[in-house]
Amino acid sequence: MPTLAKVDADKIRSEIQAIAGELERTRQEAETKIVRLANLVYEVQRHQLFRQWNDSSTGKPFTTFDTWIKAEVKQSKVQVYRLIGVREHLKEIPDETLEKLGNSKCFELVRVAKSKPSFVPRLLKELEKRPDMLLYELQQRVTSMLSDDRYDSKEYVRLEFSVRAEDVPFIEKALAVENSIEPVNHPDSVTGRGILLVALAQEFISDETHQRRLKILEEAGAFGKGSPFRIEE
Repeated sequence: MPTLAKVDADKIRSEIQAIAGELERTRQEAETKIVRLANLVYEVQRHQLFRQWNDSSTGKPFTTFDTWIKAEVKQSKVQVYRLIGVREHLKEIPDETLEKLGNSKCFELVRVAKSKPSFVPRLLKELEKRPDMLLYELQQRVTSMLSDDRYDSKEYVRLEFSVRAEDVPFIEKALAVENSIEPVNHPDSVTGRGILLVALAQEFISDETHQRRLKILEEAGAFGKGSPFRIEE
């Protein structure tokens, strides 16, 4: 009976981690370079720079932007114009900031800029506080911003709490400010107030200091159902 070769589990795990890490670094580098390409191509279009260059296949100057794209950018015309749209819709954001975000997150910012441009600075601030925000989380946030009813699963839970009468104005003012930033259809309704409260909570928890505190709480088991926990300071 043949002897089975012994599997080196640690070696396999180590190689998987190395390859996964390399792929992630490559992906992040590509995201940055794509935005850099978008910024450069935008400048070429803006200043008609392609007219100064010769087509290597004909030896003659490029006469159209699309001809130059096909010959030298090596991307589909649709993709190139989508990339240019990043720069056109996010003119106020420095190139370096966009490149750091990467093309996927920039595309989400463009979605907001097209429909609700006043929300872009707030979303950008959230991304600056949380540079490691996952793309799917950003996509949900953008969907929430762009929807008239915000992100709504149609499932609700009623929460009850009491505050002192003299503290009510603070809550009313906070909700009014939040509604002026991201309006809801019925801000005075029970659901409308709940949506505004969630937005305030999301902004609070996106703070870097609060994120660290949240992680400590999670590791301590603070969100287990009825389970005791203790925080080691």
